[in-house]
Amino acid sequence: MTITELHAKHTFAANCYVVQSREGNAFLVDPGAEAQGIIDYLREHQVVPKMILLTHGHFDHIGAVKDLQKEYPGLPVYIAQADQELLEGDDKTGALGRRFIRNRDPYIFPVDGFLQEGKDLALDELTVQVMATPGHTKGSVCLFCGSTIFSGDTLFLHDCGRTDLYGGSFPEICDSLRKLAALSGDYTVRPGHGELTSIDEERGWIAALLEKYT
Repeated sequence: MTITELHAKHTFAANCYVVQSREGNAFLVDPGAEAQGIIDYLREHQVVPKMILLTHGHFDHIGAVKDLQKEYPGLPVYIAQADQELLEGDDKTGALGRRFIRNRDPYIFPVDGFLQEGKDLALDELTVQVMATPGHTKGSVCLFCGSTIFSGDTLFLHDCGRTDLYGGSFPEICDSLRKLAALSGDYTVRPGHGELTSIDEERGWIAALLEKYT
């Protein structure tokens, strides 16, 4: 497995991940913006995208999906069912989204399947497991592949996602962080924003948060 982190150079400062199998196929996690840069990388390295996996439905994690599907017709998109409503055109982004989005069209698209805890996805030798981690949004998930967790906006380096937007819940994100801290062994955590971290690195911070607020 090869993991490449791509950053939108001018938009939203979100992390997109290209996770490549030995066969040269890949799944993409949270292509948030600037699709051409992602396409250029895939072409240059002769990587074939096979599916897009969305940790949640916020605009800064989904903005490149439609352009990627234009370039790769039939490229399937998966998200948790609870976040499907964020892709259906009703403006649930609130003031934060309206600050950045003038045209909603790039962020409205159908999905091909749902990410569900207990239902794994396979790509060549890779297996993706899903953990439901609501709190940042109703349908936020963490994606496990090998010893890596793609945590979206659930867990960052010594921080977690905000819970004051539509569908957010501080008690729920605390429960989700508790689930992550209870994992046996260590995992590399690749978040939706900022630097990578690890579960071992975050256990102390999560414990302190839960002790203070729950």
